Parts: sequence; C-alpha cells; structure tokens
Amino acid sequence: MNIKLTENKKKILVLSCMVVLLVVAGTLSIVLNLNAGKANEGSNMDGTQSTFFSELQSNKELRKNEQIALLDAIINNDNSTKEAIANAEKEKLAIVTNIKTEMALESMIKAKGFDNVAVMIGNEKINVFVDKAELLDEENAAICALIMEQTNFTIADIIINPTKM
Repeated sequence: MNIKLTENKKKILVLSCMVVLLVVAGTLSIVLNLNAGKANEGSNMDGTQSTFFSELQSNKELRKNEQIALLDAIINNDNSTKEAIANAEKEKLAIVTNIKTEMALESMIKAKGFDNVAVMIGNEKINVFVDKAELLDEENAAICALIMEQTNFTIADIIINPTKM
C-alpha cells in the first residue's frame, strides 16, 4: 500500500511529530524531577520545596518550548502569509527576550539571599515565586526595585508569591 503525501502534509506531519516529542521530553523531565525530589525527601527537609521549584521551572520551560515550536511552524510554513510570519517572528523574539530577562532576574534575586526563585513574565504582569514563608517589607521592596530597574513593569504589575510550606 503506497501512501502519497503532499509537501505541506509532510511538513505538518514532521512538525506534529516534533511537538509530540517535545511534550514527551517535558513529561519525562517532570517525572524525573518528581522522582528525584521524592528520593531526596528523606534526607532533605526542603525536598518538597525543591521539587516545587524544579517542577515550576520544568513546566515554564516546556510551555515556552511549545510556544516557540508552534511559532516556528508558522514561520516555516510556505502557506503562511507575510503578515502571519512577521507576527510569529515578533512573538518569538518577545518569548526569547522574556526567557533571558527571567533568567537574569532569577539570578539577581538569588543573589539577594533566596535559595529557590522562579520568575514568570506575562503580557501584563510579572510573577515572582520565592522560597520563603513570609517576606519582610524590605525584601518585598528590594525585589520590586530590582524588577523595576531591569524591566518596564511598575509596582502594580509585580506579584510576589512566598511559597514556603
């Protein structure tokens, strides 16, 4: 039985396979992180917290990779309009820029004495997760000042989430 596929169908099939592989890789990463966290629970009182941050980072990375793969599919599709390609390229650049900014902010906040930190930039808000039960006013102010220095977000756009259990 011979199945003939058009060029576009071949591209769609390849891109679909890539997205499926990306999802499988992300799922495996999350499962391995959870298993690693469970293995460390007996020896580390903060195993649950470390697992929370590992899972949060894995989910964030997976989500961004999925978005980039979908945008790449639009960019590389011969049937995409010039406008659609331009919009996809612009959105991809914004995602890459956000990834760099998130990583830089996480490093700077860690340098302020927080062990685990995750920063997630959205369209209108920025969420910061820190490994502490409660933040002092000075700590909140320092994190907000750092974010406002490095980004265009205002104090009203910054959401700081203490996550210590």
